[in-house]
Amino acid sequence: MYRKLVIGVLSVAAVPSFALANRKYGMAGCGLGSVVMGRSGSQVSAWTTNGSFNSQIFGITTGTSNCVPDRRRSADVQQENFMFNNYATLSREMAQGNGSTLAGLAEVLGCSPESKTEFNNFAQENHKQVFAAPGAVAALNTFKESLSKNETLARNCGFVAAVSSEETK
Repeated sequence: MYRKLVIGVLSVAAVPSFALANRKYGMAGCGLGSVVMGRSGSQVSAWTTNGSFNSQIFGITTGTSNCVPDRRRSADVQQENFMFNNYATLSREMAQGNGSTLAGLAEVLGCSPESKTEFNNFAQENHKQVFAAPGAVAALNTFKESLSKNETLARNCGFVAAVSSEETK
């Protein structure tokens, strides 16, 4: 029992913080405990509840109890992963205003193919501001915030709006 607890705690601690940033559950993970305790409740109690009723296994299997992210959260995680894995290439392509990785960013942001030219021009114009932010996730958030202020691109890129703080509670 103690060994499982240590392994569970270590595996949860290894999850990058950006991967947990927009989840409805805390460090104890999804399951009945996350529904009862929430993100800011006692994670020890949430973990105990999850373990006592095998609710994480049930939640993961059935897609309930906060175990499957909604489409919006899934898009945010995909965008963060994309930005993290392609940071240097994106910096270069955004400075140039074109490239296949920049096209991939437009795709994960849900931008329509018709907005490609405007998206590329916007990315090039905002390159210095975006990459002045410290790190990949900060750069992504800066870029999305700038995009959301552009009426046309905000309308043509379906996954630009940031998840509100109310949604992350």
